[in-house]
Amino acid sequence: MTRVPQVVMAIVGAIAVAVPSSTHADIVATSKVSSSEEPRSAIDRDTSASTREAPTLARCRAQRRTGTISIDGALDEEAWRGAPRQSAFTQRFPKEGAPPGVETEFAVLYDDDALYVGVWLKDSEPKLIKGLLTRRDEESPSDSVMVAIDSYHDRRTAFAFGLNPAGVQRDMIIYDDTALDSSWDAVWSGSSSIGEGGWVAEYRIPLSQLRFSGEASQQWGLQVHRVVARTGEEVTWSPWPRSRPEIVSRFGLVDGIERVGSSRNVEVLPYATAGLASRPVDAGDPLHDGVSPEGNVGLDVKYGLSSSFSLAATINPDFGQVEADPSQVNLSANELFFPEKRPFFLDGVDLFKMGLGQGDDNSETLFYSRRIGAAPHGSADGDYVESPSSTTIYGAAKVSGKTSGGWSVGVLDAVTAREDAAFIDGAGVRGSQMVEPLTNFAVAKVKRDFRGGLTTLSASATSVHRRLEDRSLAKELHDQAYTGGLELQHRFWRERAALSAKLLGSYVHGSREAIAETQQSTRHLYQRPDARHLAFDETRTSLAGAALVTDLSYRAGRWRAASGIDLRTPGLEVNDLGFQNGSDQYLQWVFGAYRKDDPGPMFLNYQVGTNVYWVSDLEPRLATIGAGMFGNGLLKNHWSLGGGFELNQRRWDTRALRGGPALRDDPVRSGWAFVQSDSRESVSVGAETSVRSVPATASYAGNLGVSLSVQAAPNVRLAVQPSVAISEDDAQYIDQVSGDNDAQTHYLVGRIRQTSASLTLRMSWTFSPRLSLQAYAQPFVATGGYEDYKEVVNAGARAVADRYSVLAPGQYGVDDGTISVDRDGDGVPEYSFSQPDFGFRELRSTLVLRWEYRPGSSVFAIWSHGQSSDDLDGDFRLGRGLSRLGNSEAEDIVMVKANYWMGV
Repeated sequence: MTRVPQVVMAIVGAIAVAVPSSTHADIVATSKVSSSEEPRSAIDRDTSASTREAPTLARCRAQRRTGTISIDGALDEEAWRGAPRQSAFTQRFPKEGAPPGVETEFAVLYDDDALYVGVWLKDSEPKLIKGLLTRRDEESPSDSVMVAIDSYHDRRTAFAFGLNPAGVQRDMIIYDDTALDSSWDAVWSGSSSIGEGGWVAEYRIPLSQLRFSGEASQQWGLQVHRVVARTGEEVTWSPWPRSRPEIVSRFGLVDGIERVGSSRNVEVLPYATAGLASRPVDAGDPLHDGVSPEGNVGLDVKYGLSSSFSLAATINPDFGQVEADPSQVNLSANELFFPEKRPFFLDGVDLFKMGLGQGDDNSETLFYSRRIGAAPHGSADGDYVESPSSTTIYGAAKVSGKTSGGWSVGVLDAVTAREDAAFIDGAGVRGSQMVEPLTNFAVAKVKRDFRGGLTTLSASATSVHRRLEDRSLAKELHDQAYTGGLELQHRFWRERAALSAKLLGSYVHGSREAIAETQQSTRHLYQRPDARHLAFDETRTSLAGAALVTDLSYRAGRWRAASGIDLRTPGLEVNDLGFQNGSDQYLQWVFGAYRKDDPGPMFLNYQVGTNVYWVSDLEPRLATIGAGMFGNGLLKNHWSLGGGFELNQRRWDTRALRGGPALRDDPVRSGWAFVQSDSRESVSVGAETSVRSVPATASYAGNLGVSLSVQAAPNVRLAVQPSVAISEDDAQYIDQVSGDNDAQTHYLVGRIRQTSASLTLRMSWTFSPRLSLQAYAQPFVATGGYEDYKEVVNAGARAVADRYSVLAPGQYGVDDGTISVDRDGDGVPEYSFSQPDFGFRELRSTLVLRWEYRPGSSVFAIWSHGQSSDDLDGDFRLGRGLSRLGNSEAEDIVMVKANYWMGV
């Protein structure tokens, strides 16, 4: 396992108590066993098994609204004065279960259209109440209050709504009890104000933004959570211990909501964009203009099929990101993962997820929505080419929701267009080439809760169908691709133990050439000459595979333990609509940790632990055995720190030669550390570093990242993050080439010195909770210089010197980016390959003015700027690199985007 940085356990950033984490097992191994059984509540009697350890839940009653309410943060209407208030909050942090240092009260009202919540947050020092003005959904070290509603009443799913004293809104969905989706945006109203005795928060949450049963009498889960910024104190209405992993299952109950009926509302969100783009164009290029108009229109529609199910559809969905994907240089065999940023695909994404891998922040999954509308797979040849940068999405629709009986359903279908590239060949003849076929993407998931959410069973399936009319694309792409999965999550033994098990499968179909390419991809490598369990078959037209992923965890007091496996057959292939890095593996791991959440003389909380793991393919050939230790914690001054080390006894790398024989590997030593100052201060700093060494080959890698955040004013925040990484690898893969005079394949590697540096700048200037200006910029410089070109002659040799034959300086020559090898000195090159040195520079920046002129409706003014350059100079000189970047041609886009939300 690689090290995993500190995790912040929260409903939102306001729930910002650092809960250190360690390995991929920790998410299922962090609960605390109570010394005695607590009294059972009504919900436990209704839904739990006899072995359940019942929490103590608070309970309140909502009252139907009488009279008018204005959402102004005053709470001075007659309706609020007559509403029954709830109090009896308990401390969650720093001392779990202690009486709070501040008093908090709330009341719940409702009518046929909305739920109203008023919160009185008393404070004896109102001048010290901290309310920073930020854009919506931005985390800040402010006082805050969060109201979370489990309207499904399944103890697994909740809709959370937050406010701070400046009136800044935050919202998110919590699913599977503890998983968070902060990308969800609801249309609701909230206001707050500071007074002599503290501050108040007022909510109006339309029932159309919630999902609930159609029963005449409703009983929902409810949690109210408050953070006092200056002290870091957290209090909750329903007791929620930090020592347990539950969130939604610890909610209290609100009842008394009568006869609100089913919501069948329609939400319509059309958008339009218009602007100009200035791009560098080659002289004489007739297919591109230096300055061109840009524009687009689209539509999102959501229809409430019932109070618990909705239909959402989109035509030509739009990207709405402020920040570009980060710049990276990828020399590995794996594809880079980038997160989704389109609102349609973010909304309700929890109902479609089926993870493939294990570990914190693991990106492998059966459904990776960025496959839909991605850049075309094909390309056109010509002196001048005009090709689309993304695939048009004709439309997409999804149905999602949850029944009162515990069934969750999500179905999504999307159709993307055929795309063609225009070209002009050397003779001046114009033509077009199909670069992406008409494609249908579909995904469906069904989940059933049992035992009050202690046990869940899920089934997921995806399909991709392509109309491959073009022969060249038919040689590259599958015409059909399917995946399926079953997942069991089970808590037992009074919730001290948890079992997770997933059985997954895949099937792809295509032409012989397409399936041959899949077999030979770095995910499969059926052509490996020394793999006794693999056989490349160029006549195949389909490929199937399976995976089994399980983990079992146990907790006893402050101790945690877990173990799991990740088994994948060689034919597993989910990348047509999912994201997968590898197949043909057996991974097993064991994890243990000691975690203390009670404040002590030095730490508010801390965790130490260890893990052991081993990996092989299914031959079986042992790839690696590793073990590590880690520790992290939160100091009493609210600084956090952590570190760890790992010893990896690597044996074989089956993918190093990209289809060649497995390459003998060497032991690795690595370590990491981080420190972060108190984020509540106006100036906070942090740093993280990691080092890695391979003594046998004198290879190493190190990186250092520093962060500086400055709250220049209550509404202005600046962040600077410089980073630098330096590495030397003695056997970086270069190429595999066939000799000109023999049929031998030559596998070439070299010693690379790679250096990269970046500086990420962010600025947020918020004029009001609905009007903000954001700026983002990232210059990036990376170089890679090679020396000691080597040919692999004995991939399995234990001694490093016996594995390779080093090319002496007189045995090769460089001419215009091509390296020709003449080992016998007869003047006739035996083979040649492209010079692998590189220098890459890029600048990406955006400036966005956002105005939410009415709830759910916004106007954006956007300026995007980009520059890039590359060459074969592998010598890193920062000043020269930035100079070359500054002299490169720029691309500028100025756009205005407007949308208008309508609810019927």
